[in-house]
Formats: sequence, C-alpha cells, structure tokens
Amino acid sequence: MQPNSNPIKDHLIAIRTALDSPVFNLNTSEDDPWKSEFAQLIKSLHSVLVLADQAGKRVDFLDDVGVNGKIQDISSLINWMYDCLPGLAAEKSGQLTTNRLNRYTNEGWGYFANGCFFSVGFDDEQAFFIDDQRVYLNRHIRRAVSEMERTFS
Repeated sequence: MQPNSNPIKDHLIAIRTALDSPVFNLNTSEDDPWKSEFAQLIKSLHSVLVLADQAGKRVDFLDDVGVNGKIQDISSLINWMYDCLPGLAAEKSGQLTTNRLNRYTNEGWGYFANGCFFSVGFDDEQAFFIDDQRVYLNRHIRRAVSEMERTFS
C-alpha cells in the first residue's frame, strides 16, 4: 500500500471488484467456485467493518438480519460468519450432509442436505447460509458496502 492510502477505501475497492465477479450472478452454477469467493468476500468485508467500528462508524442495521443469539446487527453477523470460516475450509467437496455453507437464489424455503432449514424472502436475491444463519448479497452485503462508501468518501 502507498503511505497515504486509506485502508478502508482500499478494502472497499477490493470488495466492489469481488462483487462484480460473475460468481455472484444469480444464474451462477453450483459448479463454479463460489464458496472460496464467498469466503474471501466475508474476510474482506469483516476487515473493513472492523476498521469502520474502530473509527466509530459501526455499520449496525438490522433489516432482515436474523438476530439469533449473539448476532445483533450486520457487523455482528459478518463477524460470526468470519469466525466460522476456518471450520468451513475443512469441509470436503461432495459431502453434502455435512456442508455448513450453502446458498439459495430467489424467494423460497426448505431444508439443505445438512438438515438446516432455510428461507429467502425475496426474488432476485441470493442468500448465503452458514448453518442456519443467513446473509443476503444485496440487502446485507451490498448495503453495508454502500453505507461505508457514503461514510468514508
């Protein structure tokens, strides 16, 4: 990084680049490497949310955030997902009943192969799940990024 660079802005640029990846299109195949891209996105988003919180600008909206247990707002949800990433890296491909990381596109509900119930309340939306915790791509991730861009522009 350059000496005068802004780490928050640098992270936001990297996150925007990741969000523009074809992996996050609604019609992306399950065969595409979306899990590793999602994990990297959560790592980057976690980093910038921590920096924003340290700067006294916590992103704390609750809209459509499942506030189960210790998850209080979007920053808490991303932090929880970030903390789960090391365990997810140990998952073996093809072991559907043990996969903790899943996704679902468009409105619907049901059960994943691992037995976790899921629900998505919106068409034209992608939801990513770790166990039964859900984060929406547009309503959560993109909104958090937009809020930080406005705050730190």
